[in-house]
Amino acid sequence: MPAVEHGGALAFWNRPTTTTLVLAVVCAVVGWSLHGYAEWSTRARLEPPGPARRPEPLENGQLESPAVVALLTNRYDAPRTAVAATALDLAARGWIRFTTVEGELVVVTRGDPAAGDSLRPFEQQVLNHLAARAFNDVTSANTLASSHHRLDRRWWLRFGRLVAAETHQVGLSNRRYTPIELAPGAVAAAVGLLACWFGARGGDEIAISESWISRAVWVVAIVALVGLAWGTVTRAIGSAQRPTDLGAARTAAWMGYRQRLSDGIPSHASVIASPTQQIALAHACVMGVAPQVLDELPAAPEDHRTAWSEAGGTPHIVRVHYPVRPGYGQHPWKVGAAGVVVFFLARWVRGFLDRVSDGEALESLFERVPGQIDLIEKIAEILAVVCWLPIIWGAWAIIAGAVDSVATRERLGAVVRARRPTEVLPPVLVTVVKPFAERDRFSTYLAVDDGKRRTVSAWLANERSAAPQGAQARVRATPLLGYVRLSEPVGTATRSSG
Repeated sequence: MPAVEHGGALAFWNRPTTTTLVLAVVCAVVGWSLHGYAEWSTRARLEPPGPARRPEPLENGQLESPAVVALLTNRYDAPRTAVAATALDLAARGWIRFTTVEGELVVVTRGDPAAGDSLRPFEQQVLNHLAARAFNDVTSANTLASSHHRLDRRWWLRFGRLVAAETHQVGLSNRRYTPIELAPGAVAAAVGLLACWFGARGGDEIAISESWISRAVWVVAIVALVGLAWGTVTRAIGSAQRPTDLGAARTAAWMGYRQRLSDGIPSHASVIASPTQQIALAHACVMGVAPQVLDELPAAPEDHRTAWSEAGGTPHIVRVHYPVRPGYGQHPWKVGAAGVVVFFLARWVRGFLDRVSDGEALESLFERVPGQIDLIEKIAEILAVVCWLPIIWGAWAIIAGAVDSVATRERLGAVVRARRPTEVLPPVLVTVVKPFAERDRFSTYLAVDDGKRRTVSAWLANERSAAPQGAQARVRATPLLGYVRLSEPVGTATRSSG
């Protein structure tokens, strides 16, 4: 193969230098360690709920807005339910009106607010959202539900920041991640990526087959450092807060009031009510008490990745993780058998490509294209390295299939989320999965919370083993592949009609 100049783009075929590779790995490890420490050290302490009564007004003589209550009670980050709660607050103050037409909720976006009442910035944003969906100042619940896609990432970032600014202004919170927490991750990511750059540019021209380990470590380091950089940027532009002493006390007070709302609001309560009842419903829906409000007033989509749960006897927020990996949700025997085929086939293909790169196979082809021998050998060498991907997956599938054939985990708790894969997967993967999902193959993620963990990994069930959201169920699934063997609903996680 012709010599590769270090100044050209093809210099990245070179093996990275050892010094810069070590520096990149150290930066990735240290950076992610500090990233995790910042997550741990800034987490809010959970205060025990206060008395089951409505909190007293703040020193300014007013109660927090429902959106601020939402931030305080949802791990100090504004949840999506704050949009519906803000709409209810606007209705209670006369800025909008609710009515029904042929059994469907209708929102009239031109109201008659009290003299002197002014809108906070995030309230104006929600009102603008409702007005933009209206025709002649009228919109419907169906129209709001079908326009969720218009609430893009920028809209949510702005809304979260405005709610956080309001919470900070009344002295209840401060920014969770200050420059002191952000700087170490940013510096580690920048230094590590520069080390990867210069390590490849100044590397040695060594065959891939003889340096695949260092090249693989280089790629893994780049992925880790890019992820660290993205995580740091996400924290910097996000709206996560940490409570002040007053904020922690108010959080405990509102969590105590949650119990009163849970006992007093019937399951058939409607948003078409008196202003006092609308305010109570606004507070209830942001604390996971009145889910029917969010169904009746779909001002924003339900959050797939956070959910309220009362499993274990204590109301709390759980984060839901939807694993994405080949074979997830499939029967262990099927995955194990596929793993055996892929593993040995990839091993054979890799051996063949190694012989091609060494000039020991396809001699007749080399004789017909003598001027392209170096190119063919280089392509075979690269493909031989790529074969490690199916080899590794095949080994994983064999191990996972063998383990899950005999191992089972059982969880008795609340089904806090039931989602189809196309609803929660990244857009790139949805394009691949959607054609299969539209066929007769039914699958759904089940997130079952038993009250013992802050993050729940969802298992993947089929039509036979699925369970509805809101049910209490006993679910048995495999530990590695998340294949649901059996689900048995044993009750409901919702309250009976009051």
